[in-house]
Amino acid sequence: MDNLVNVVVFYQSIEIKKVIQEILRNKYQKILYCEINTNQDQFIKFTEDKTRPLLFIYAFEEPKEAVEFNEIIEKLNDSKNLFNKEHLSLLICCREHREAAYFECSKGRFYSYETFKPIYDMNRIRLSIAQMCDLLTSQDKVHLYEEDKKTIINKLQNVSIQLHEVETSISDEKGIQHELLNELIAEIDNLCSLEPTDSIETMNGHVSKIKPKVENFKAHNQSYFKEIGSKVKGATSSFKKKMPLVLVVDDQNVMLKIITTILKPKGFDVEVATNGAEAINKLKNCKPELVLLDIDMPVLNGIDTLKTMNKMNILDKLPVIMLTSNSDKESFIECRELGAIDYIVKPTNAETLLKKVLAVI
Repeated sequence: MDNLVNVVVFYQSIEIKKVIQEILRNKYQKILYCEINTNQDQFIKFTEDKTRPLLFIYAFEEPKEAVEFNEIIEKLNDSKNLFNKEHLSLLICCREHREAAYFECSKGRFYSYETFKPIYDMNRIRLSIAQMCDLLTSQDKVHLYEEDKKTIINKLQNVSIQLHEVETSISDEKGIQHELLNELIAEIDNLCSLEPTDSIETMNGHVSKIKPKVENFKAHNQSYFKEIGSKVKGATSSFKKKMPLVLVVDDQNVMLKIITTILKPKGFDVEVATNGAEAINKLKNCKPELVLLDIDMPVLNGIDTLKTMNKMNILDKLPVIMLTSNSDKESFIECRELGAIDYIVKPTNAETLLKKVLAVI
């Protein structure tokens, strides 16, 4: 979840910055450190990414200094609308000022606070940050669900309108069909009412009147059913479900088959590639919602593939989970620094794979 949140750290001194850097090390892909002299444009550019929620960390000796900085940021946001509601603020200050910190949090200026100096527990601060990130991603998902809900409601309303048009059309059609059939029946009655003594010319005259009416009836029916078919198709096509696409990159065909077999029954569409170069080519033509990328591959390995994806500027919107046959932490740390959000050790089981995938999609 960590890499699904962008982090901005407002700090007072180099000493405090170093403490925060140690706490956040290798945990977050996009972090911006700001102090009072930081270029405002740099902060504005960082907040342009509206695809991820923001966590603000205010690391100051005293809460009042953090409050002053927070007021500057809020005014900037009011004037330029830099970030939306999906953000939380954490205050980190000296322990002796914890009452003031609590007061500011109780007013809603900051979501929570932690203390350092003279004693600080780095793991506790890490835990608080991780919990706030989980809350942010949950809020972000709720927001997306609400947007999906609105989309579905709009689709239902459109379907209702289309079905009402079909209902109205059928009602109107009954009258038209009745009129056409009456005309046809009238001509048949005229034909049947002829006497045996009537001439052939008279009979042919009545028959010739029946044929165009039959053709007209047939043409009308064909046109009507074509029209009604289009309306029904338009209503049903609104709910054709788009399957989430996962690109799986691995040089082992057995592993590709295993992962595909696990994902497809759960409603995922799967595209496969056997090396990094093939994956890069596929990314130019398809838009997956997730990439499962093996580290050890010929032609272009996972790490080099990540570097290439970085150059293509697609990792900000495309999550990547690494596949590896060993638990080499150094390799994964490098992958995290390059933009991967998680890893799966092979061979894996269906439960682990689905848990990791569903956390992202």
